[in-house]
Amino acid sequence: MEKKYQQPKNWQDFETLCKKLWGEIWECPEIQKNGSPGQPQKGVDLYGIPGFKTEKNNDKKYYGIQCKLKDELEKYTLHAAKMTFAVKEAKEFKPKLKKYYIATTYTRDANLQEYVRLKNVENMKNNLFLISIFFWEDIEELLDENPYTQNWWLKNQEYKNKT
Repeated sequence: MEKKYQQPKNWQDFETLCKKLWGEIWECPEIQKNGSPGQPQKGVDLYGIPGFKTEKNNDKKYYGIQCKLKDELEKYTLHAAKMTFAVKEAKEFKPKLKKYYIATTYTRDANLQEYVRLKNVENMKNNLFLISIFFWEDIEELLDENPYTQNWWLKNQEYKNKT
């Protein structure tokens, strides 16, 4: 049965949710927030090495996440210009990223998914990181699949079942 989860009220809560969720998915308890508020982050809010303790990531490369909370002024979608800027910044992150995730509370958007696919083709040609985008609907599905983070989120949001 599909569940609807309450979205985070601020960017700090969204970042923490993403940290816990991808920490569980990547089996990476060492996932970290990048820097402090106000510091340049080179397009990366969170970073870690997936499977570091379990030897699942044999080449031990860093993955990065940019968290984009829906801006009420933008109404319906995340703009490609914001994504282009974030991706450009992430190219400067050190050490070099293997994968770059954009996690957002915006609704799934076919144009941005196409942007990511085309950018991946370009990045593969240039030996750069692959990009994945996760919209709120995707994050809800991931919460259903990752019970530790789901339980943590529900307890912290005083969730009421609306199935």
